[in-house]
Amino acid sequence: MRRAMSLAVALVLWTSVAAAVEREPAPALGPSSVFERIVPDSARFDQEIQAGNAIAMTMTNYGFYGNNFFRREASFEYPTNRGYEHLVRGGLWIGAQATDEHGEFTGVACGAVDANQGPNSTLASEFTPSGLDILKRSTLSTSPFYDPLRAISELDFVSGFNDFSPVVVAGGEAHRPMNIEVQHETYQWNFAEFANILFVHLKVTNRGPLLKNMYVGFYAELASGCKKCYVNWPPGASDAGGMGGYYDKKWIAFDDSLGLMREHYCAGFAAPPADPVSGCAAHIEPYWVGIKHLGTRGLAEDTTTRKLSFSAWSWLPGSPFRDEDVERYALMSTGLIQPIAGDSLMPRTGDPVTIFSVGPFPLIYRDSTVTVDFAFVGGSGGAGGADPRGIQLNSKFAQFAYDHNYVLPVPPPSPRFEVVAREQALDFYWDNESQSAYDVTSQPPNDFQGYRVYIGEDPDTMALVAQFDVAGDTASFNTGFDAITIAPTLVDTLTANYKFTVRGLKDGFKYYCAVTAFDLGNSQITSLESGRSQNQRIAIPGTQPGERPDSKPTVFPNPYRVEARWDQGSNVRDHYLWFANLPERCTIRIYTLAGDLLLEKEFDGATYHGEGARGIYDPSASLGKPTLSGASFGWNLITRQGQAIATGLYLYSVEDHASGNKRHVGKFLVIKSDREGQ
Repeated sequence: MRRAMSLAVALVLWTSVAAAVEREPAPALGPSSVFERIVPDSARFDQEIQAGNAIAMTMTNYGFYGNNFFRREASFEYPTNRGYEHLVRGGLWIGAQATDEHGEFTGVACGAVDANQGPNSTLASEFTPSGLDILKRSTLSTSPFYDPLRAISELDFVSGFNDFSPVVVAGGEAHRPMNIEVQHETYQWNFAEFANILFVHLKVTNRGPLLKNMYVGFYAELASGCKKCYVNWPPGASDAGGMGGYYDKKWIAFDDSLGLMREHYCAGFAAPPADPVSGCAAHIEPYWVGIKHLGTRGLAEDTTTRKLSFSAWSWLPGSPFRDEDVERYALMSTGLIQPIAGDSLMPRTGDPVTIFSVGPFPLIYRDSTVTVDFAFVGGSGGAGGADPRGIQLNSKFAQFAYDHNYVLPVPPPSPRFEVVAREQALDFYWDNESQSAYDVTSQPPNDFQGYRVYIGEDPDTMALVAQFDVAGDTASFNTGFDAITIAPTLVDTLTANYKFTVRGLKDGFKYYCAVTAFDLGNSQITSLESGRSQNQRIAIPGTQPGERPDSKPTVFPNPYRVEARWDQGSNVRDHYLWFANLPERCTIRIYTLAGDLLLEKEFDGATYHGEGARGIYDPSASLGKPTLSGASFGWNLITRQGQAIATGLYLYSVEDHASGNKRHVGKFLVIKSDREGQ
């Protein structure tokens, strides 16, 4: 085996080699790239997006985090659905001094290593699933995953994996199994500061001979940027959005006192004597994200003081300096927070990736288990976009949750909720399930107090438009619920007990809607409110079928000038205009003045939710399909051949299938700018 190099020499070499590396999508790997992976019939690879609060992250059941930027869906999106991405890939690393039939060895099981973006995350991990699916649990009685006996949080993801197979990752040496089994649990709450945290609880069990000096940590390529600013994905230097390259804009920092490694977008530090942060353009992506160590629990006789180890290097797939377990273990077990210094780790001149670990666990006997807890944390960068106090505060709340064994005072769950769109109004319907909520930390435990109704064009600035609370006590406004109570009414699949209408809205505009529940609070704990994203919906007001029986189909805005107010500032591919007052079922055809057919669309108002117009419905977002009125169709200004239309006058016809195929005709004008040719 090659002699291990010193860390200092390796860093110099990594810097010089990595500077020449270009980012390209990873080629598909065939079976010859790995040793045969042993996957029993009772197991399979699974990955899903956990989006139970302001963090949406792709989780797997094989020790890999994120989606390798292979898809536009959330890899580590924070805040959820706001279009800011933070993680290319991450992976669990577990290293130890182990023994097998060939003798003693130093082993590391890796969930990910330096690699290009691509589809092969299953081949990027040395872990193998030990079950079929990611199990979901919830403490919320309104959740489809409600599990009052086993759930820890409002959304748990639970999976298991092991390192039993001798796979090869990214051209390195064959993995030498240490016979480690991991139960992987992640927790999310969606209220107060806890909404900015995704907790990771690891139960690591030794299923083989004695393990010595084990370390557990996270490899991560955190890379924050404005995903919504890119026309295509993954981000590229030549993208039509004009944002340029992405991966070399990483600002890494470490807060020793908090055990927090954090990262922020930074275009490049300004030269002295200017404030370095002034060159970052932090407003482009104004959030910090990070990984925080929370704590460990070893064997009963283990009194060892655990130490944190942190190292960073410039991204380099296939590096000869990290392709062997002895080299990876050396990075995990330094017991030091290595300084983040040198051009290879700086924004604009470097492309850093990190390993953050904790240990040692000196002795892990066969069938013994230890636990390690980390948290992914996010926080606002404040007015300038780069202030770390938000993420630092949220990391303290993460520590509070861990220190209290994840038993938290909680608000009632948000009710089950549906919204109905009609002309310039939205009807909110919800049930009364929140009123039976039970909080073991409260006296009395049934401390439901009321509901709050929110709406807004921006999910971060939704306005409180109504509040209703229990009458007859000394808390809140004592409004009671008479003004909103209705006879049980079926709305879609919801049996609703309450209804509230928001009027004076603008047809064709997206509105974010939510109904929350809050509790009474007491002298020790302030009143707590459920998270708005628990039941958040997008709805777009518009005339319902038959609501204006004498109105003909129309197009708005007409003329469409460069962009509409609802798509202002967005990418060209997110622009759209509306066809309104449509029959319930019809055929829409759009023509040039020369009579060339540009689009033919079969419209069914009962099933249409904005599909095909990304600005209306983006399948990569986690909010789901928007609610429309049933008589509106959004066109993304793209022809059936996939081409953007030019400035000009266009004709349309609407053939009504609901009333004898009656035909309506009209025209609209589109005025575009030069930049829309992108």
